[in-house]
Amino acid sequence: MKVFAADVRTDDFAGKIGIPRGEIEKLHEKSFQNGVQRDSMRIRFRVQGNMLERLIAKNELLMDVISKQGLLRMNSFYFPNLLMVTDSNGVVLHINGDEQSLSNAERMNNIGIGSAMSLSSAGTNAISASIELQRPVCIHGEDHYLDTMQDWVSMCVPIHNTENHSVGYLVFSAFQQVSAPLVYPCIESIAMSMEYELRKTELQSKSWFVEEILEERLKAFKLTFREKEIAMYWLLDYDYKQIGKVLGISENTVRVYVTKINSKLKVNSKASLILRVLGAI
Repeated sequence: MKVFAADVRTDDFAGKIGIPRGEIEKLHEKSFQNGVQRDSMRIRFRVQGNMLERLIAKNELLMDVISKQGLLRMNSFYFPNLLMVTDSNGVVLHINGDEQSLSNAERMNNIGIGSAMSLSSAGTNAISASIELQRPVCIHGEDHYLDTMQDWVSMCVPIHNTENHSVGYLVFSAFQQVSAPLVYPCIESIAMSMEYELRKTELQSKSWFVEEILEERLKAFKLTFREKEIAMYWLLDYDYKQIGKVLGISENTVRVYVTKINSKLKVNSKASLILRVLGAI
């Protein structure tokens, strides 16, 4: 099934991730103002060498999520395509697809690891449009700014962290014979899975960081090893029963220890205990 302009702009799919003609024209104007030539065969900027290594290290969490996503490590579609993940600025961190599409992207368009797909480098494309509009988008045909991309239909979905900031983008590109409305749910599903893994990893990292802070703060008080242990779990919002299970003691024993800890630190509630340990009171 070929994707025609009417298909993308009139159905529910178009309403969800399509881009109105006026917005496309604004993006094209910005592309022109940034000096991007429509007849250019290759994108303008590509990060390489030490700068690329630093960029990948900076996006360690996102790279870890990519490594866990099986669909990103293999060519999962039966037709020519490119599947890419970029950082928050549209620089490609990962690219996969069939051998021919990968070769053409590299040779003809300079698209590969480190390629900048931003508006100022590659003009209007799914990635740059998603960055500008901060939402999922679909672009096809002449809505791409570069002439060399006008045989493709592309979809891009932002990937958000725990603070709901876009930290990366998942983009899919294929020839226009592919039905975008049928493929998009799969791309959206991959992006949602990546977002879930990213947020889970972030929360785990934050938890470890909080534990380190609390452990260091508790050293300032004259508590026994067991009291420090119970105080840590109590401050991490474990209840009496949960602490008892972790430490192999009774719920009542935990309650007695918490009373002792409050007494030693001269507080009478968990809220005041938190403030005391963090040095606020």
